Amino acid sequence: MVSFFFGVLMDNLFKIIILAIIQGITEFLPVSSSGHLVLAKHFMNAETAHGALLVIVLHSGTLVSILVFYWRHLGQILGGVLRRERDSIRFVLLLLFGCIPAILLAFAAGDQLQEAFGRPRFVSCMLMVTGLFLISTHYAKPGGKSVGWRSALLIGITQMAAMLPGISRSGSTIGIARFLGIDPKQAAEYSFLMSTPLLAGASLLALKDIAKNGNACGSSGMELTIGFLVSAVVGYFSIKWLVSLLRRGRFWRFGIYCLCVGLASFLLLSF
Repeated sequence: MVSFFFGVLMDNLFKIIILAIIQGITEFLPVSSSGHLVLAKHFMNAETAHGALLVIVLHSGTLVSILVFYWRHLGQILGGVLRRERDSIRFVLLLLFGCIPAILLAFAAGDQLQEAFGRPRFVSCMLMVTGLFLISTHYAKPGGKSVGWRSALLIGITQMAAMLPGISRSGSTIGIARFLGIDPKQAAEYSFLMSTPLLAGASLLALKDIAKNGNACGSSGMELTIGFLVSAVVGYFSIKWLVSLLRRGRFWRFGIYCLCVGLASFLLLSF
């Protein structure tokens, strides 16, 4: 009996670690974390291990990785806001402004968006769309512009579209920023920092829903802690890697990967 429960525990922990690694890598690399998690859940038969509480824990891990990676810049921004420096206040307002389209869509069509997460074949198609868009960024002209109100709105609208599973949020927002002539480093910085209010807000809403309706996660505190730590550590190095790839102009190559994964999963789901 003891060996049976130990086996079940290790099986669940293994699935959580795999999902945490997927979340940490795909949240920041332009390959769609939501799309990969939907497909991983389907092919691993990990529905029971992937409850709402686990989703919050894994997203919280990636949120921490953003805060750690950009802690120095965030400290400068916060200090500038406290000193009422115009540039710092403007940057914070641009971040919040860019979140508005996604927030409006979440309130207007939240249930319809959730339904898409239960359609792996649709997710496969969206991954192929992501792949084609990423490949197209290879032809974006390099630029050194900063994010402004117009570009923040366009990036925000792109982020709204990326709420569909299979459409990469980082790939879409950084990609459109490249087409707008924004400096690659600043494009990544704006994209990742713009995700922090959404990640925090989604976690709070999910916690509220769990408090009201309960949760069937079925995972222990130790398993959730390990999932959080794995997601945070992997997420940190994923950000670091992507920023280096942007500097070397290799961002578009992820499009090939998305096309291959999308096509392969679509064929597996169809036959």
